[in-house]
Amino acid sequence: MNRKSELLQVFQHKNIGYVPNFFTDFNFAIPSIIQERPGSSEVTVGNRHEIDGFDWFGVRWKYVPEINASVDVQDPKVLTDITKWRDQVKFPDLSGYDFESAAWEDTKNWDRQNKIANIMFINGPFERSHMLMGFEDTYFAMNDEPEEYQALIDAITEYKIDLIKIIAKYWKPELLSFHDDYGANDRMLMSPETWRIFFKEPLRKIIQATHDVGMLYEHHSCGYIEPIFEEMVELGIDAIDPLQITNPIRKMKDQYQNKVTFCGGYDNQGVFDKVGVTEEEIRAEVKRTMDDLAPGGSFVGFPLTITKGFVPYYIDAHNELAYNYQD
Repeated sequence: MNRKSELLQVFQHKNIGYVPNFFTDFNFAIPSIIQERPGSSEVTVGNRHEIDGFDWFGVRWKYVPEINASVDVQDPKVLTDITKWRDQVKFPDLSGYDFESAAWEDTKNWDRQNKIANIMFINGPFERSHMLMGFEDTYFAMNDEPEEYQALIDAITEYKIDLIKIIAKYWKPELLSFHDDYGANDRMLMSPETWRIFFKEPLRKIIQATHDVGMLYEHHSCGYIEPIFEEMVELGIDAIDPLQITNPIRKMKDQYQNKVTFCGGYDNQGVFDKVGVTEEEIRAEVKRTMDDLAPGGSFVGFPLTITKGFVPYYIDAHNELAYNYQD
């Protein structure tokens, strides 16, 4: 068994006597050619640097240095009338791009024998819909024109599935990290019933499409998602991140660690991204989280942070503890 095969057992919800580390045990890329946000390719690392500009759908983005990311500004809005989405929303013609060359550049330095290949795929159906028309108009569309809004979500879902097949063919990752945020910090961005009406079936199709092309499905949703988590598990997610601490994470892991791999669980807002955070505070938070979530396996150290200089401290703290949870 090579190192990658051993690491992949964590996504079979086994305890391998070692806690995988996102920074050292994964090949990672956001596909440089897929313009879900504007960016320039950094082919030496197979990743992207976000900049001001427009994405494939014509949404304007502005880079914000404080968060080291671009934010969509809807200036002007791409979609101004949900009943006219077929005319106003222009889907990219995927036949016009050289995905093979882009994938080669993104992955040419990957260690495929010893690391898990992970592609991050941002802006799921809900995210894309509110990027096209803003949050307020999105909620009005759900309420006033539910059939038209659902038709738009279904069209975005099919577009995403087409891209999933392309990612599988050319990037060939073991793991797809698919982003669609359903939660704010301490509550969902919609009621669980609204999620079930508009997004449960599209998510099922996306998960199934990912599995059909031989990839594991990791769902990324920031915020509080506990009210729908059981249903996400039933739909077949293989892993979940970033596990914001406003969720009852220990309870969720106790209940589902034989079905789902838990990735994250750190206090990113309160510790890792705190202004002036110290090395000692980073180390203490790594230990707290790993002591809580690593026992039993089915856990990956996967922090999300914008703090400069964070990574070396995190790697060192994680690696000191990585073999401490073998029972």
